[in-house]
Amino acid sequence: MKDFNFKIPQNIQFGMGILKKLPEILKEDKSNHVFLVSDRGLEKIGVVDKVKNIIEASGIKCTTYLDVVPNPTITVVNEATNLYKKCGATSLIALGGGSPLDVSKAVGVLSTFGGEITQYEGLNRVPGPIVPIIAIPTTAGTGSEVTASSVITDETRNYKFSIVSYETLPKYALLDPELITTAPASIAAACGVDALIHAIEAYLSKQASPFSDAMAEKAMELIGKNLRNFIKDRRNEEAAAGMML
Repeated sequence: MKDFNFKIPQNIQFGMGILKKLPEILKEDKSNHVFLVSDRGLEKIGVVDKVKNIIEASGIKCTTYLDVVPNPTITVVNEATNLYKKCGATSLIALGGGSPLDVSKAVGVLSTFGGEITQYEGLNRVPGPIVPIIAIPTTAGTGSEVTASSVITDETRNYKFSIVSYETLPKYALLDPELITTAPASIAAACGVDALIHAIEAYLSKQASPFSDAMAEKAMELIGKNLRNFIKDRRNEEAAAGMML
């Protein structure tokens, strides 16, 4: 058997309604001003206000950036970083699918170390810890809340590049299946197939290990058992929890 290693340097909270623990985590993180990164779609359906109200009810200031777009660009990252620096926040909350999560990681890198985001392209180019991130996914697909990479689009090169570093891992991940129960069927299906492909690729990878195989096998089992039921009825709590997990 070949050598392998892995890290799980995160505080991961999972459960129906676990979002209510957000104030407790913010206090644990000693944050008095958070920067919430999300998108206009989640604002429209009230998810942004739901999270913002929880934050502000606990006496913590919240500034929002909601102009994240699918396949987020360097321009979006720069806009969000500039606002983060200007508002004086001390931590980040990433709310949404892969795009807000990836933008938050990039903002964390730039606000800590400066420069251009392309300087950090590739493997292990982030020199140290970044601003702490609390990741709150609203899709069961990318898994960006528990991965060490951020994918950003460089419009000048017409190219999607990756920043891959354990320094970009969110400090906390709140996995609340309630937040995916309002997803349209088409989104639930697309995200579920995305997660399935991630699991298959991990299992078939030449770099696979016994640990990654265990994760991939369990992911495929959960998706196979729950995806159809979740698409049929997003309010099915068991299916939603299985897909989020």
